[in-house]
Amino acid sequence: MVDRNDMQNEISKLSQTSTNLLLDNILKKHNVKFDKSSLSNEQRSQIKKLVQDLQESFQKLQKQEKK
Repeated sequence: MVDRNDMQNEISKLSQTSTNLLLDNILKKHNVKFDKSSLSNEQRSQIKKLVQDLQESFQKLQKQEKK
């Protein structure tokens, strides 16, 4: 029998992988290439915030599924 914590960890890993794939596809679609010199500090901050927001959204979704 599968342990609930193991299942939640698997879902978390899948969510993280999905987020990474989605973000990677979006960046490729728009021909974004990361070169440290081409991104301003503000742009880096915005990208980091976007990733954090996506992760938080997936976590909220996971919590709702648990209920």
